[in-house]
This record gives sequence, structure tokens and C-alpha cells, in this order.
Amino acid sequence: MKAAFSSRTVLTGLLALALSGSVFAADPWKVATEGTFPPFEFYDSKTGEIQGFEVDLVREMAKIMGRDLQLSTMGFDAILPAVLAGTIDTGAAGFSITPERQKRVLFTDPFYTSGLTIVVKNGEKNIKGFADLKGKRISVQLGSTSMVAAKKIEGAKISTFNSAGDAILNMLAGNADAVINDKPVTDYILAQNASIASQTVHLPEMATADQFAMIAAKKDEKLIAEMNAALKTLKENGTYEKLHVKWFGKSAELVK
Repeated sequence: MKAAFSSRTVLTGLLALALSGSVFAADPWKVATEGTFPPFEFYDSKTGEIQGFEVDLVREMAKIMGRDLQLSTMGFDAILPAVLAGTIDTGAAGFSITPERQKRVLFTDPFYTSGLTIVVKNGEKNIKGFADLKGKRISVQLGSTSMVAAKKIEGAKISTFNSAGDAILNMLAGNADAVINDKPVTDYILAQNASIASQTVHLPEMATADQFAMIAAKKDEKLIAEMNAALKTLKENGTYEKLHVKWFGKSAELVK
């Protein structure tokens, strides 16, 4: 009788703890992003809070996953090392899927397909596409695929900045001939800043077809599967479409 009573007491205690959320609660989801990649992730100028398309995706994914989201910000080039060190679970900052990164981390299914484009100043007649960038001064965002692409251009003189916006301003100041950047980010910058738009030309040629995805450590296959399931649900229930229209102003072409 004593043993039976003890078992009931333990079970009752565990149930009470479970109901209070003290046990059986899902692990917190530690996600890092950065604030200089609009419209995917950037700071609200009025509230100072991080916002954007990918930020909204992460928040909606956390709801589906039943996780307590712990969202932090850091420099883009610090996120992947933080994932490798285990200080965060996931990097969500417009990471392009590249062979080099795939050697080091796991990627989720892609959630967006982008491409690199060029911005030049009004009146620039010698640069009409990527073939014309040989030997030119090029501004790019530090740690981005734009920087990787620029380094492959023969004779290019490259200057790096923490944000694509700063790279464009550097060009407008006369310190560069062109800017290479992701098309959706450039579109957003020009849509939000009439002054910059009036001084620049966004060339139509698009190089590459970069697929954006979130990253996790190689050991976190279970987490990646959980994230992929959440992304799939968001695409199927219409949430992804709503967020795409919110941030890009048009319907999504879902990445399969």
C-alpha cells in the first residue's frame, strides 16, 4: 500500500508540474538574425525592433513548432560561427545555399529564390551588365554572396560595408562605379527611398539564382526536419503567401 501511495503521489506531482509548464515544455529555439537586410530582416526606425519577411516567418514557425522563440541579432558574419559554436540553434539572415556553407552547416528547405543584380548611378553608360564590371570599383555587403561574386571579377576593386544601403551610398559618394546586391533587397531599398532611387539605375540582368534558407548545426538534423515541417505548413495554410504580399507587394512563387 505504501508503494502504491508513493507512485500516485509522484504521478500527481508530475502532472501538476506538466500543467504548469515546468516539465515536458519544448526547448527554447535560439535564433539569430541581423538588422541590415531589408525586407528580410531590419530594424523598425520607430520602435527599434527587428522586423521583416524572414523574421515573420521565424515567428510563425515557432508557433507551429510549439517553441519559445529567443530571437537575437548579431553581425551577419558572426551568425554561422555562433551556430557552429552552439551558442544559437539557428541562423535566419538571408543565407544563400552554397557548397561552401553546406560543408559546415545544414540548410532548411529554401524559402525564397533571389539573384544578384547591379546598381549604377544615373548617367553611367559603360556598365550595362556583369560583363562590364571588369576592373571596376564595386561596393558590396560584407560576408554576402555579392562579395563572393565581386571577388571573381577580374581586376575589380572591392569595398565592403555592413549593409547594402551603405554600399549604395558609397557609390553615390563617388567611391565606387557599381554595387552588386540581391535583387529583392535592392528593390526594397529603392522603393523605400525616393532620393536614392532618383539617383540610380537598377540594371535588369540577374546573375545566379540564389536560394535562401535557414541554417543549423550538422548535428541538428531533427531540428531541421522540424523547421521544414513548419515551413511546409505555412505554405499550405496560406500564411507564407500573406507574408510575401506584405513584404514584397505581390504574390509568391513558392519554392518547391
